Amino acid sequence: MLTPAPHPELILLARRCYVTTSLPPRANALAIAHGRVIAAGPRRSVLRLRGRGTRVVDLGNAVLTPGIVDCHTHFFYWALGRSLVIDLSALHSLNAMLRVLHTGARRRRVGDWVLARGLDANRWDGRLPCAADLDAAVPDVPLMAHSRDGHTVCLNTIALRRANITARTPDPKGGRYWRDGRGRPTGIVQESAINSLPDPLRDFARRTDEAAQRAIDRALAKAYEVAHAHGVVAVHAMDDSASLFHLQRQHAQRRLGLRVVHAIPLGNFDRARELGLRSGFGDNWLRIGGIKIFADGALGSQTAYMFDPYPGRAGYCGIPVAAQEELRSTVRELAQHGWAAWIHAIGDRAVHEAVGAIVAAGRTETAGIPHRIEHAQCIRRPDMRRMARAGIVASVQPCHVLGDIPIADRHWPQARRHAFPLRSLLDAGVMLACGSDVPIEAIDPRRSLFAAVTRTDECGQPAGGWYPRQRLRAHEVIGAFTRGAAAAAGLPPPAGTLAPGAPADLTIWAADPLRARPDELLHLGILGCAIDGQLHLTSDS
Repeated sequence: MLTPAPHPELILLARRCYVTTSLPPRANALAIAHGRVIAAGPRRSVLRLRGRGTRVVDLGNAVLTPGIVDCHTHFFYWALGRSLVIDLSALHSLNAMLRVLHTGARRRRVGDWVLARGLDANRWDGRLPCAADLDAAVPDVPLMAHSRDGHTVCLNTIALRRANITARTPDPKGGRYWRDGRGRPTGIVQESAINSLPDPLRDFARRTDEAAQRAIDRALAKAYEVAHAHGVVAVHAMDDSASLFHLQRQHAQRRLGLRVVHAIPLGNFDRARELGLRSGFGDNWLRIGGIKIFADGALGSQTAYMFDPYPGRAGYCGIPVAAQEELRSTVRELAQHGWAAWIHAIGDRAVHEAVGAIVAAGRTETAGIPHRIEHAQCIRRPDMRRMARAGIVASVQPCHVLGDIPIADRHWPQARRHAFPLRSLLDAGVMLACGSDVPIEAIDPRRSLFAAVTRTDECGQPAGGWYPRQRLRAHEVIGAFTRGAAAAAGLPPPAGTLAPGAPADLTIWAADPLRARPDELLHLGILGCAIDGQLHLTSDS
């Protein structure tokens, strides 16, 4: 614990301040100096510490919690996408999607490509658009539309030609090109086959010329503002080397708007190892996390790797991106070189194999950063117990419950009882770390808070909650966004709290998220945040 400074730089007064999320509030004032909390307690005692240069900010009836950390994002590409990519996420019919693509293609281009994201065929009859559908909307330039979960891409005919995908193109290991009855590609691409496609947005991100950097900096600045308005103080980023390059550039220029823990894709592991890097390298603003590995696909695309076959698809259990022995060998090598494994695993069989690979490696953490299962959407109880014993973090996104209830009912009729088992994980002793998976979901912690507490969709269905025994309490969800997030990044206590000595990172709520009614959580006011003791308040605060 740090010795309190004689005079704090900033004192915040509020209705209530949760120093941690596991104890009743015992403070309504915070004193901050040099980017850290130096005191928390009653107003009168904290105000005694002020000096001639102390700034006192009275936040009225606001409630302070430790700062929300979004533990699973694609932050950099979300920022770029907000500026350059057509958003399909709110559309509920194929025809509506085609109309938006036709109109948007005139205004938004990345080079000579039209890019779109957020496609969700589960919102209509489940039929993914093929090249012929997309040609009707955008016939004259290459078009690439990514699904909401990121595990399916739909191309028009020109894009198929640009990608050199023909009837003779073989399916890669762990991927698939959909074909018609004559073996011709339909324009639908899944899993590892996506890696063979051109990536115009990533090509743009790799540019280092001044024009591109200005565009990227503008996109990031707007994204930081959105994150601050939602009370987010830090993110764990699952992006690539271009993301890390530009975030490092901004960090050197003191323009980084959030704290970032950045994963490294498995494809960059050899280069990172040759440079002598390892998990934990960096500082308290930008540091390296684990190596991101894919074990399977996703629920919405029916590529999550399951023990039980998908209904109506005899013998088909999803797509294992990495076979069991390959996964074990990879995780063992990572641990030997000081790297934590952050494994994307959604289906129950993928989670089983990912946990087995980590346990077989014989080391639970590297450089203080634990191994993690990203998403962990469907898990059998024996694997929960194995995760707890091995100290493996479950990096979960409860917000996915809001849209995935009917999809899980449809595609996982047997396994759905194991889906999003948040209470069972916590009761088994597994550390939870919460995130949004932005841009698949909004970077809004209230969505996960509401979903985890109610187990319903945004309309309150199903009544009484979906497998309601798996509900969490609000303080447990906030704890997963704070103390859980700190543990998942290898940050020792008091990180993730507002106790003296902790970084002065906090979220400012208009009302108490730990005392609100469940139906109020989705729209609870957020007034902003503070990062390193610097306030970022919304305009109406």
